[in-house]
Amino acid sequence: MNAVGDGFLTIRRRRSHYQQLTEFERGRVVGLREGGFSFRDIAERLGRNVSTVHDCWQQWSREDTASRRPDSGRPRGTTEREDRRVRRMAVAHRSASAAEIRAAVGTTVTQRTVTNRLLQGQLRARRPIACIPLTPNHCRLRREWCQARAH
Repeated sequence: MNAVGDGFLTIRRRRSHYQQLTEFERGRVVGLREGGFSFRDIAERLGRNVSTVHDCWQQWSREDTASRRPDSGRPRGTTEREDRRVRRMAVAHRSASAAEIRAAVGTTVTQRTVTNRLLQGQLRARRPIACIPLTPNHCRLRREWCQARAH
């Protein structure tokens, strides 16, 4: 590999050390450790840091559980289901504002929370319309123009 590729892998490998272990990986750590593997061998198999594997095993030894502890901080104001409904409303009703989406979804959260949930889904409250919608008058005028020039 060239120098650029090596640097990318190094950064990627380093970044993976800071991610949480999934429940499946936690189960693998416990199973492999009980199977007689060393912390270093398990860390290499999972592509994780040795200290991460060791901490997972220590938690299993102390508490008989390898599941994640609840996160600290303020709990979210909306559930995953409400977040999906907010995003679905924004896609279905392109010109709806965040306040209108909030009223339609029926959640008890603020307009700012609705805007934040849309931004997390790479959406905006009022997405620009691709073209100006034609009024019935526009349609009538276009039809007349075409019929006048049909022959």
